[in-house]
Amino acid sequence: MDKVKFPQVKVITLLIIVGCQSSHLPIDERWMYISGKRELSISGIATTTSEDTYLVVHDNKKKGQLRAGLVNLSADSLYSGLGWPVKDLPIDLEALTNISGMTDQYIAMGSWGFCYWLALDLSTNRLNLIKEFRIPGSGPPLNLESLVLWFASDSWYIAWAHRGSVKEPSILFWGSINLFAEVVTIHKEDSIFVNVPWPILDKRHMSDMDLDSDGILWASATSDPGDNGPYESVIYKIGKFQKQNDKMEFIISDSFPKQFVFQRNKVEAFTIAGNKKVFATDDENLGAAINISINGK
Repeated sequence: MDKVKFPQVKVITLLIIVGCQSSHLPIDERWMYISGKRELSISGIATTTSEDTYLVVHDNKKKGQLRAGLVNLSADSLYSGLGWPVKDLPIDLEALTNISGMTDQYIAMGSWGFCYWLALDLSTNRLNLIKEFRIPGSGPPLNLESLVLWFASDSWYIAWAHRGSVKEPSILFWGSINLFAEVVTIHKEDSIFVNVPWPILDKRHMSDMDLDSDGILWASATSDPGDNGPYESVIYKIGKFQKQNDKMEFIISDSFPKQFVFQRNKVEAFTIAGNKKVFATDDENLGAAINISINGK
């Protein structure tokens, strides 16, 4: 990552977003620089009811470090930190997903499967913790980095993924979730291995994922050789969730053509917002940036 060039890219990209979609730079050159601090690297992102504002989480592990923040594309300063709502801090938050149909409510997940149901008040920029629960069977050797929650056929479903490596594929799990019980319970229905072709070196097959309105699962795969890169990322359409005979099934893609390619950044945070695909980075010692594709461009 070239930190010197990021401020220039930010200005160009903001112009693109407000109306220059017809003559924009290639997407790999449209990054908006958020911060050079490792503490602010982004490991999960989700939309809010403010069109230009996104909730993000960080994979920090130490006391005194931020766990969440807001990225506001229309503000003078793109990033503002949020206090965690309770004294006990989560460790290694790696994923964030919206709760469909519920205003500014989310599930954040740590790499060991601990989950936090959060409500965001944009009028005060405060988070409230509603419930905590844990993904069944989580913890080492699994390293979870992806989470998505959706509503279909009068039921709630949840999917999560072990990131995988060069030596092992990712594992995508899914099942039904009883979100509104006093104690949240998840019934795992099935799982499948996911092995993407690229990147080649230092591969993580699934670093984040989200569902589009057609039930198609998109995921980010990354190359992560260490705290200083160099990084690479690619976005794939992994497959599709569909309900058959009262059971949620996942139909994996026959092939994985590259949808978006990023040659210098580690896209660990990905969300879909209508016609937008939103990418954010955990570039470790090189900090964080955000990028947006509109109508596939």
